[in-house]
Amino acid sequence: MAFHYVKIIAVIVSLLFCSLLNAFSFLWTASSAVLAIIFLHYIPGQHRTALIMIVPLVMTIVIMQLITGIIRDSIHYYIIALTAYKIVCISIIIIGARFFIGHNGLKAFINLFPSTLRLFFLIFTRTLYTLMQHNRMIVFQLQSRINFKSKEKYYIPKYYSVAFLYNQFYAMSHFRNGILSRAITSLPVMKLADTTTIANYITVGIILLLIIINGIFQ
Repeated sequence: MAFHYVKIIAVIVSLLFCSLLNAFSFLWTASSAVLAIIFLHYIPGQHRTALIMIVPLVMTIVIMQLITGIIRDSIHYYIIALTAYKIVCISIIIIGARFFIGHNGLKAFINLFPSTLRLFFLIFTRTLYTLMQHNRMIVFQLQSRINFKSKEKYYIPKYYSVAFLYNQFYAMSHFRNGILSRAITSLPVMKLADTTTIANYITVGIILLLIIINGIFQ
C-alpha cells in the first residue's frame, strides 16, 4: 500500500522538523510538542517505560554543555534548553515511530532496497526482535545462575557476552541460508497487509498540516 510509504515520509519529515531549526519560536515549539504527543499516543502503555531512558540522555548532554560553558566562561542557557527540548521531542518520535509505522511499514521500507540490503535488514530486524523477545528470559536465567551481590557478576562480560554474541552470529548465518534456500532467482518482495486506520490518516494529515503552517509563517 502506498500509504505505508507516506507514513515513513511523515516520520522522516517530523524528525527533520524537530532537529533542523536552531531557534525557539512559539509556533515551532508548539508544533514540536504536538508531534511528540502524537507519536507518544502510539506507544503502548507497557512500552512507555522506555521513555525513562530519555532522562539520563538529556541530563548527560546538559551537564556536558554546562561544563563546556564553564570552561569557556560562557554558558548559553538558551542553547542548552533548545538542545534538551529537541532531544526529548526527537526521542519520543523515534520510539513512537516504531509503533506508528508497524510491521507493514517496516516491510515497505525494506522493500525499497536492493536484494542484498533487503536481506541484511531482514536478518538485522529478526535478530533485534528475537533479542527483545528473549531479553526477559535471559535476565531471569542469569539471575538464577549468578549471585549479583558477589564477584560472580563479573562473569557476565567475561563469559556470557562472548557466548551470546557467538550464538547470535551463528543464528544469523542459519537464517540467511534459510532465506536464500527459499529464493528461486531473487529475494521476494514482502507482501503488505492493509492495516491502515482512520487514525493513521488523521495523524499524517496533522503532521503535514503542521509542516505546511510552519513553512508559511516561519
